[in-house]
Amino acid sequence: MFKKLTKTGKKQRFAAIRTTAVVFVFIAVFVAAGVGFVFLNRYVKSNLNLSEKTVPIQLVDFPDWADSELKEKIESTAGKSPVRLTDDAAMKIGENIATLAWLDNVRVRVGNQAIIVSARYRKPVGLVKDHRQQFYLDSELVVLDYVPLSKLPIVEITGVPGYLLSWRNVGAKWQRDDVAAAVELLTLLEKMDSQVAPDKPLLAEIKSIDMSNFNGRRSNSQPHIVFYAKDSTEIKWGAEKGTWARHLEAKDEEKLTLLYNTYQELGTVQLRKAQKGSFIDLTRPQTLSLPIDRY
Repeated sequence: MFKKLTKTGKKQRFAAIRTTAVVFVFIAVFVAAGVGFVFLNRYVKSNLNLSEKTVPIQLVDFPDWADSELKEKIESTAGKSPVRLTDDAAMKIGENIATLAWLDNVRVRVGNQAIIVSARYRKPVGLVKDHRQQFYLDSELVVLDYVPLSKLPIVEITGVPGYLLSWRNVGAKWQRDDVAAAVELLTLLEKMDSQVAPDKPLLAEIKSIDMSNFNGRRSNSQPHIVFYAKDSTEIKWGAEKGTWARHLEAKDEEKLTLLYNTYQELGTVQLRKAQKGSFIDLTRPQTLSLPIDRY
């Protein structure tokens, strides 16, 4: 039934089988390579589609005390929106925003529908200016470039050499004793407002804090620190916080009590406007109950 193969026939048959196997392997490799190319092509296309996608920049926890000008400044510094979604998009935005003194502890991440920016926003408490320029200071004495902020009662710090500031100082701390003393008092009044007068803050009636006689550098007999209301009423605070005993003045808590009792009783500290006097002297020692338990 079967024809017996000769040695030559066996060799020819084995050669044919070997040739068929090689061809099969070649075809298999070619097909595998072709399939691999298809998947690779799809992967590249997928990446291309991702890089062509654009998303907006979203600022989370943007403070309610800030105006739209600050938001626009941050967004324009971050980069043109919408942003082309690439692998390093978040990193580039983070690097751009890092140049802004207004933000601290910046975090940038890519979400499904936006590039999300979260940060701690520095809140100004004082303003220093001269005829050429003006800058804010936050509670940590960090210098912030000027942006209009209509919602905050920011008090001008006068009697300090504002000309020493420049754009090179933005983002750095301004290390001056008189400025630090002014910012400490403004921060204290801000805290009192939040607890005693949140709906009508006393700071909203204060125009400036005068540090020109800080530590009695002009006259030991005159108050070292004086607030001025918007109607020019003098509010004589006296020595910097914590040094009242050295100058035989009222305690800091007594000064605060008298100031806020006057504000609550009269509804204002603008005494010239109310026609009830021209100044408020907080320096004289007295015994009064605090409007709150602590400050």
